[in-house]
Amino acid sequence: MATEVLTTKKRPGKNGSAHATKRYRGNKYSGNWPLDFEDAYNRYPGPYTAVNAWVLLEEEPLELFNGWLVCQPVTNLKERRIAGVIQEILSLAARFAHFGQAYPDQAECLMANGNVQKPDVCLISDKRFDAQVKPVEEGHEQLVLKGSPELVVEIRSPSNRRTKERNKRRIYFDNGAEVIWDVDARKHRIWVYEVENPEKPAEYTEQDEIRCERLLPGWRRTMHDLFARNLTAEDIAGQAAAKWREESREEGLAEGEAKGREEGELAALRSVLLRQARRYGETALPANLAARLEECDTKQLNSLADSFAASPGLEEWLKSFPG
Repeated sequence: MATEVLTTKKRPGKNGSAHATKRYRGNKYSGNWPLDFEDAYNRYPGPYTAVNAWVLLEEEPLELFNGWLVCQPVTNLKERRIAGVIQEILSLAARFAHFGQAYPDQAECLMANGNVQKPDVCLISDKRFDAQVKPVEEGHEQLVLKGSPELVVEIRSPSNRRTKERNKRRIYFDNGAEVIWDVDARKHRIWVYEVENPEKPAEYTEQDEIRCERLLPGWRRTMHDLFARNLTAEDIAGQAAAKWREESREEGLAEGEAKGREEGELAALRSVLLRQARRYGETALPANLAARLEECDTKQLNSLADSFAASPGLEEWLKSFPG
């Protein structure tokens, strides 16, 4: 709960964040913290801003509503897995379309009304990132997206009230969101809301194909892929991998169609694994990672893709390399 986080935080922070925490202990602001988004908005304005609570917002699963810090529901591993698959698929599709990339949870979005909201997954264009990712205030070193991502993905929690979800969507749309996905991880359904008609979503079931034509023209994926447990690296790459295979086939026609197909598949697998590994940061990767992937055959690369999904960190994944 937010009350526990606020009363135990010790580390000093910039712009008075630690002092703000201490100042409101033991008075009318403490001991009765909002339980959710709606509860925060039904109260008088709270004492927090994005600046004086930044240490907490950055390090804890909290959002800021009406001056109150609200603890986000902790998703379970199944929901996190689905969110991770959606992020990987959207990010590869966005990069392939030269649009931008997808980001995981805890991406701070500062709204015009002072809220700080954190989508479970989001898609931000390079154009919006360059124009709207700025310091939380002038002179502050921490960066935040000022406004909404173009695409917001929210994993539905069983405890969430529908009115709460509707109010959050309204704020996202008011601050520049174009598309919002409301994902039911248990029933494998997604409701897609668009800014022009925010009250009437399109519903997709596991047998349907989902698309996002306004942001990723021509892209589509079967809904089953977004909830599947055992996708290979090539499955996740989807349309991009198909394009890479086609290009590789064309380049390898002189040496034979069979060889071109094999090399195209290997190149796609290596490229996807490198892209996945880069999320740990370029500086953390071994200098010879690309060379080590070049030494692997198709079976070994698929095994590395499976171990990447199961490994808790980069070090553990590197230990699964052959030889």
